Amino acid sequence: MSARVSIAVLAFGLTLATPVFASDVGYIYGRVEMVEGRVYEGQLRWGTEESFWDDIFNATKYENENLEYADGKGREWSGWDFLGIRQHIFGHLFAVRFGDLKRIRVRDDDRLIVEFRNGEELRLKGGSNDVGGEITVVDSKLGQLDLKWNRIRTIEFMDTPAKLADKLGEPIYGTVKSGRYDFTGRIQWDHDECLTIDKLDGETSDGKVSVQFADIASIRKDRRGALVKLKSGSEMYLTGTNDVNRDNRGVVVVVPRVGTVKIGWDDFDEASFVRAPNTGRSYAEYGRGSELTGEVVTRNGRYDGRIVFDLDESWDFEILHGTNGDTEYLIPFRDIASIKPVGRRRSEVRLHIGATIELEESQDVTRKNDGLLVFNGDDEPQYIAWQDVTEVRFAARKGP
Repeated sequence: MSARVSIAVLAFGLTLATPVFASDVGYIYGRVEMVEGRVYEGQLRWGTEESFWDDIFNATKYENENLEYADGKGREWSGWDFLGIRQHIFGHLFAVRFGDLKRIRVRDDDRLIVEFRNGEELRLKGGSNDVGGEITVVDSKLGQLDLKWNRIRTIEFMDTPAKLADKLGEPIYGTVKSGRYDFTGRIQWDHDECLTIDKLDGETSDGKVSVQFADIASIRKDRRGALVKLKSGSEMYLTGTNDVNRDNRGVVVVVPRVGTVKIGWDDFDEASFVRAPNTGRSYAEYGRGSELTGEVVTRNGRYDGRIVFDLDESWDFEILHGTNGDTEYLIPFRDIASIKPVGRRRSEVRLHIGATIELEESQDVTRKNDGLLVFNGDDEPQYIAWQDVTEVRFAARKGP
């Protein structure tokens, strides 16, 4: 049975609606302090991409205090350094929604420290264009500014006002069809465009075209390009750019209680756009987060307590990554009820809403997983290798 089949039970959970807000509370908002002390405050956008609290900030983890607990217990090594000391392989993806961040402190072009809303801190380095690129801020007094990353000292996230005097655009929202399944939510096109002022680029037989998403009713994959229908009723067949061909980096849909779903071009069929019912959840709704707790079932027994998954995820706002066909899933642990390995290359992930998705390829859900730690009152946790895990059951989610 292919990994694609098990997605069937997810269908009922894909059109869950978020609460309706007649306000702008879903936009990222904050205070940016520059190295010389100048301060700007307003709506924020990461480059030409992330604009909402439920968008994902990406970087790379380069250190892990949990490695000592797995020393000599089957983990891989990268070799020997020049002093003759063995070095662990460690380079994990860091992914968290902007709404779960409290502050970012920039150290240099590639290094930073993030502080979560529970006060915990983590040192990170690059690994994505979220680190090192320009940050757009719409300051109520100074207007729109594009700030250089290496001139920033800190970014402090704050509650977004219910109404912004000036904003960059409305959310792109609608339903994406992928095979027999529909994904409804806020959309990020080509892993880039997420506001109605953003433009879809392509070429017709008559020349180049650039059209705002505010004017688009639907986009359907067709041969080597896409058939684009405008709200005016006109249609265009576009080719020639990664907005409308197989070089597209993914059509992202933020699905409530499921996570971020990035549909690859091979799985994509059609997207239809409507006016967004809201801008998304407010910063205030994210809360402080909770430690991962639950039960790890193995061939030889059960262990319950505080869980560290893959030796680095220990909070419910952290994110599990995996793929199903040409579609990627980024699922907050707080939305996951259980994870059950299926062989060496995939796992079944059951959500609290009752849906099950079979995921593969990523370190989180395959034999590449570095294993789990379970703390149960003792100073020394129980280390469990991934190949010994039969199921991980997480305690019921807390908070949003």
